[in-house]
Amino acid sequence: MRDLALRLVRSGGAGALAAGADLLTLTVLSELFAVGPRSASAPALTVGTVVMFFAQKYLAFRSTGRPSPRELVLFVLVQAGGYGLTLVAYDFALRFVPWLEVHYVLARLAITNLVWLGYSFPLWHWVFRPRAVDKPSIHP
Repeated sequence: MRDLALRLVRSGGAGALAAGADLLTLTVLSELFAVGPRSASAPALTVGTVVMFFAQKYLAFRSTGRPSPRELVLFVLVQAGGYGLTLVAYDFALRFVPWLEVHYVLARLAITNLVWLGYSFPLWHWVFRPRAVDKPSIHP
């Protein structure tokens, strides 16, 4: 249980790095390039997703070595679901709660945290689980 709690904390920190990249991209596109928050959502989330892979692999799950094809494929599958959930929830929130358009960064932060905790984090255990070759041998 302690290991899971520590991994959750590390995953939260890794997620904070990815969220920072996402929110920075979203803000730059919205404020400097006059792209609406809904239009800037997909490119910003893409930047955050790339940061998320490496941060979760190396920081949260302490996976060693280069990314394996298995990890990349499974991460892409899990992230595709999280990406879709985030885009739909964010668009829904901005569309149907008009005052959130002004607070688009806070809305994005809340939604990405809900998706991370309820969807992504549980599935990343499947993605970054140690392979038999990564486990130390316990032979005398």
